[in-house]
Amino acid sequence: MSARSEFEFELRYDLRNPEQWHCPWDRFYAQFLDQVQWADENGFDVVDLNEHHFSDDGYLPSPVTMAAAIAARTKRIKIRLGVVLLPLKHPLQLAEELAVVDILSAGRLEVCIGAGYRQEEYDGFGISMKERGSRMEEGLEIIRRCWEEDCFSFNGRHWQLSNVRARPKPFQKPRPHIVVGGSTVAAAQRAARLGDGFIPVDLGLLKPWRDEMIRVGKDPDAALELITRQAIGAATYVFVAEDPDAAWKAISPHVLYFHNSYAVWTSKRGLSMDTGSRVSTTTAEDLLKTGAYGVFTPEQIVDRARAAISSGVHAKLRLQPMIAGLPLALGQPCLELVASKVIPHVRKLRLTD
Repeated sequence: MSARSEFEFELRYDLRNPEQWHCPWDRFYAQFLDQVQWADENGFDVVDLNEHHFSDDGYLPSPVTMAAAIAARTKRIKIRLGVVLLPLKHPLQLAEELAVVDILSAGRLEVCIGAGYRQEEYDGFGISMKERGSRMEEGLEIIRRCWEEDCFSFNGRHWQLSNVRARPKPFQKPRPHIVVGGSTVAAAQRAARLGDGFIPVDLGLLKPWRDEMIRVGKDPDAALELITRQAIGAATYVFVAEDPDAAWKAISPHVLYFHNSYAVWTSKRGLSMDTGSRVSTTTAEDLLKTGAYGVFTPEQIVDRARAAISSGVHAKLRLQPMIAGLPLALGQPCLELVASKVIPHVRKLRLTD
């Protein structure tokens, strides 16, 4: 079986805790860490964390801090930082913090770095959005040099560094991969020049990324492992239940909140993160019509996984068990169903493919 046909079970968290379902923050985070530890012990492959700032629902603002907590509680699950917003940070400090997490996790850290798209975040940090590109360019170079070089100096537009000796170095050798996310042609070209892989908002951006990879003498095919896997079931959100209709009725208010929150953000920038996400939706029925959301039985998920594996698609089942404050009593049964009725069957498919 080729490496690209392997299948991942991924848990995604943004840790929104909306007012209408609010749980005290200490208990909310404790439940999250308990759930991730359980997932680590029950066959899930990846926990993915996302970052945003100044959201009323407390969208996770510090994924690196949370990644360290996960590293201390788990043994095998990969810790994927879905997008770290580099222009809002000092790249030297970020490189050091990521190195510490990589050591704590014994090399389980995966990092995607992006520029973000919300004007409110740049205003809050006192940074012009016009500097996004240049701060990404400089920051990516600084992070790479912190991890690769014993000592270096840097003289750029935003950062002037002298005789930097970043210690300790990451656990992974020669360093963790640096994957770059983006939503523009310029971001795709930057990812080709300065990154090891690219996670595009729009898959149409893979062409300019490939073209730039070839132009700078890199092999785009060798970087395919670091490109977004195809999510089976639905593009944005999947839930697994024995009775899909009953499950959708219970979880749809949370999914609707999730959808509309992103729709407000992306519409301001003219982005479409996933199918139908640019337009706010008022009913759960309309949400299902977008095709980006769905509830499936374990058998349906196994069938989709089998199809992906047999066709060599680089795929995953992506679940969001705490989406928009979804209570543990609703989210955890989904994971337990996947652990008992999906993962064992898909593991057998991977071994016999």
